Amino acid sequence: MAVLFRFRTLGTFRTTRDGGIVTSIAVGDIRIDYRSFGQGEPVVLLHGLACGKRRWLHQVRALSDRCRVIAYDQRGHGLTDAPDDPNRYSGTHLSRDLVGFLDALGLDKVSVVGFSMGGGPALALAANMPQRVSRLVLADVGAGADDGWKIQWLAQRWIGFAKREGFDALVADMLRSELFKTYANRGPRYRRHMAGLIRATPLAGLRHSLSEVLGKRKSLFRSIATLKSIRVPTLVMAGQHDYVCRNSSRLLADTIPGAALTKIAGAGHMSPLERPREFSARLREFLHS
Repeated sequence: MAVLFRFRTLGTFRTTRDGGIVTSIAVGDIRIDYRSFGQGEPVVLLHGLACGKRRWLHQVRALSDRCRVIAYDQRGHGLTDAPDDPNRYSGTHLSRDLVGFLDALGLDKVSVVGFSMGGGPALALAANMPQRVSRLVLADVGAGADDGWKIQWLAQRWIGFAKREGFDALVADMLRSELFKTYANRGPRYRRHMAGLIRATPLAGLRHSLSEVLGKRKSLFRSIATLKSIRVPTLVMAGQHDYVCRNSSRLLADTIPGAALTKIAGAGHMSPLERPREFSARLREFLHS
């Protein structure tokens, strides 16, 4: 049976079949689309490039019995606004969006889980506003951080596909990359799922996220002082076979004071999707410890 909700901020009725509240909220220069489940201590989930909030399905199910779980589409992704202006994208924009989102929802302190690209705003919040972070989880964060040229080359390659040929060639090439191939190669169903997540990303948002966020990010290996300054309980997670994050994960765990590192057996870069039970169990244990 569908559950009916009314959202005063939108002045409309919305429905959901799984108990989640679905709405959007104005944050700075955009509207952010988000979903909230359960009651309790708030946990905010930040997705990676070309994934959107839908990729957190398994973790929402695992956590929402004891927490208020909130997942939102970052700028340029999913149903959140995707302005076709590269000047409205950067790592700083994503970090400001997170702070503005928490302010708009009246959340003073949260646990934050950043996956891949979502690790940037999660780290920035923990470093700059530690009083607002209960616990920090960094999952498969820093892909290619030890080889900045390669990640910039990949970003430009995908931007070229997006401009010249649109989604068809772009998706095919992305699914062959180290970021997505372990999950996509599990079988046709998984390949279609990953392709669907990528295609749900507005093309303009994907292009500008690649050029202005991924292609211009500062390497974690040049951020040692920032990492050493973090003073919140931190868990670093990575797939056992996530080779693009192997060195960055070790750096995070070795540099952030008191941080723990856990590897998800058999998983590549998309560990929350590839091994959802193991990933969610480790996450749940840390958040409730």
